[in-house]
Amino acid sequence: MQKKVLTEVDLYYGEVKTPKGFEIDRNAIKHSIVKSWITAKRKSNNEKSYAYRDYEVEFSQPLQWFQDYIRDHYNGDFSKNLIPKNIFGNIYKENESSPTRHHLEAVDLRHSPDYTLIYSIDVEKGSSEVVIEYDDNRRAGRTWHVPLENNHFVMFPASQKYMISPNTSNKTNIILTITYEYI
Repeated sequence: MQKKVLTEVDLYYGEVKTPKGFEIDRNAIKHSIVKSWITAKRKSNNEKSYAYRDYEVEFSQPLQWFQDYIRDHYNGDFSKNLIPKNIFGNIYKENESSPTRHHLEAVDLRHSPDYTLIYSIDVEKGSSEVVIEYDDNRRAGRTWHVPLENNHFVMFPASQKYMISPNTSNKTNIILTITYEYI
């Protein structure tokens, strides 16, 4: 009997461990996300019009260092190169969650990303998690839960549906999302 794996759902996760002197300044990335959120809020008097949005993240050295860290470790471990496609931040106030989503473009699969990466910028410990949906053959509708923790990431195929669970703390949670293509 022989076995051939036709497909798999790969999940990468862990803490971002950088050398001393090269720590990721998450506050700088947080500032960029909050700045975009404030701008959107000022443009609208309707709170629902800017809730659950993807907010722009300005280029910064800390953001580049984070991207370099992920790219270098992925390439070193799996011999594939990651190319960022889209970068955005999200803000979740008390009891807020994201809608269920994925990052494939059904009408343009060629230009869709391969991976989605979630990075916890400023998250109250134990307050929220990434819930990833997957099927295990006939056992459809399964979920995998990854707690959000500061300075930790989770990366999975962009075709997987996911959501950020409701923020159970009274503190605002801020996360960064990057979609990647691999070559």
